[in-house]
Amino acid sequence: MTKLEIITKAQLYLDDTSELSTQEFSDLFDKMYRKITRMMPWEGTKTEGTGTTSTSVAYISLPSDFLYLTTNANHTTSDFEAEGPVVFRGTNYDEYGVVSWSDRRQYRNSNKAYIDFTNSRLVFTVQPTVAESVEFDYHAQATALTDGDSPWFPAEFHDAIYHYMVADDFAIQQSDKAKSYAKENWRDAEDIMADMKYWNSQLVQI
Repeated sequence: MTKLEIITKAQLYLDDTSELSTQEFSDLFDKMYRKITRMMPWEGTKTEGTGTTSTSVAYISLPSDFLYLTTNANHTTSDFEAEGPVVFRGTNYDEYGVVSWSDRRQYRNSNKAYIDFTNSRLVFTVQPTVAESVEFDYHAQATALTDGDSPWFPAEFHDAIYHYMVADDFAIQQSDKAKSYAKENWRDAEDIMADMKYWNSQLVQI
């Protein structure tokens, strides 16, 4: 379904009794779409970040849609110990482990990296001495949709958006029907999300 079709479904569930304007319905869709997108690092929201190290500064800029790094150096089979995110540098894909911002000082003499979210930077604890390519994987923010766009996930799970919309506090304040059926709509949305999480787990079978 498109964004407009999902909004229309929400309006039908409210029997058109809501006081929400067209813009308010659009904003409510956006709110719930972002809610679903940030719910977990879905396979469909993971993307690759790239850059090039500099010999003059010890950081590269993060992508504008960056939320957080995702693990990217494990093995799908269970015979290896799981690790956290790493940054790959150079043609040999040398791995630089990522440490927390608060622990950066302890690693000032080690080849590590950390996220400086305030300044939107991926910072290296040791100043690079050569310019090298950098790759990392991250969970991206939801891209705003136009009325004719469709969500990034399969139509099988689109119903969750309008169920969340009509169960939202803002909708409830505008519609007696939304108030009466808030629990049912929230439950239906959560049931669809459970199915979506199972679908996501099947994209990488372990």
